[in-house]
Amino acid sequence: MLGGVLQLPARTRFGRGATEEAACQASVTEVLTRGLNDREENPKNRGGIAVPEHRSAPDDSSAMLAAQSRTLRNSIISLSVFFGLVVALLFGVPGLKSAGDHISDARLSWVAAAVALEVLSCIGYVVLFDLVFGRLGRSLSSRLSLSELAVNSVVSVSGLAGIALGAWVLRSKGFSVERIAKRSVLIFVLTSAVNVGAVVVIGVPMWLGVIPGSRNPLLTLLPAVAAAVTIAATVGLAAWARRALEGRAHRHGRLTVALAAVGGGVQDALTLIRERDWRLLGAVGYWLFDNLVLLACLAAFAHAPSFWVVAMAYLVGMLANSIPVPGGFIAVEGGLVGMLLLFGARPGSVVIAAVLVYRAISLWIPAVIGSLAFASMRREIGKPGAPVESG
Repeated sequence: MLGGVLQLPARTRFGRGATEEAACQASVTEVLTRGLNDREENPKNRGGIAVPEHRSAPDDSSAMLAAQSRTLRNSIISLSVFFGLVVALLFGVPGLKSAGDHISDARLSWVAAAVALEVLSCIGYVVLFDLVFGRLGRSLSSRLSLSELAVNSVVSVSGLAGIALGAWVLRSKGFSVERIAKRSVLIFVLTSAVNVGAVVVIGVPMWLGVIPGSRNPLLTLLPAVAAAVTIAATVGLAAWARRALEGRAHRHGRLTVALAAVGGGVQDALTLIRERDWRLLGAVGYWLFDNLVLLACLAAFAHAPSFWVVAMAYLVGMLANSIPVPGGFIAVEGGLVGMLLLFGARPGSVVIAAVLVYRAISLWIPAVIGSLAFASMRREIGKPGAPVESG
């Protein structure tokens, strides 16, 4: 159940299907279940105070580190092979050849701007991660957040791969299972709030004709209504979870942790939004700059629609992230291309070329930066931190 709750809002990049998702789910469950078992076996730790795992065998830590390194390395290799196949298809299949020819026409100044914007998007996530997990220290927090982006960039399993890495590091640093769960829900809610809120803020005015774009209610009003319902349902679910938790005040286990994570995580998100901490802009930047990457890639071919059209097509088209199909790469590309075409972007071959350039940038920039961060972070892993109170 915890694995279903703890899904980072990663912009799903590349996938290998249900088998890999099950493996990542098992990694998350293993880390958190081990923490739960430790807490239940140690009566002094039932108050939720995490104890650094000094008793963990060094070889267990080395094995986990090797597994994480191997997953990241193999995924990057697979990503390279997959992009090689895509390039071969673009220049070998007659129906796709025109899109492949357009790629060489991209203006390098706009492509360079897109790369810089993707770096800014990554920085936005780092700022937000520091707000949520700031007790790790800025240096380790930055490297861990970038490492999670790298893993989530090349392993398309709804953020579970990054969660597995993050949960393991956080446990080694003295974070309680409850705090890991609640804070993971918190960062999910904060980033998702930007996405869902933007659908409402952009969709309704576009339907009314206030901002440029399609006035088709199926493309604008319907997603906006669905987003508003999602916001209300999330707040309602959190309230229910807090009430249910009150009836389990002296009970422990996975259900209790899940209820505390959902109820507390959403409540903490609402509190942070009311307090207007400047680091919340990290969530906005994470979303906004990635949108601008797509806009810059379209501009590289001199066929950029308005920002509002790109943003709405991005928001609705990226719903393909949730489709559990092998090779999530094709699902995301198809979703983005399809929505841009429905919103009036033309010609189709240029849209395909721009989306492929966007995806290459949005995959490789986090993967490269995050891999470097993971390599430097390895020296920190295994060094226990000070006990951290849950909450």
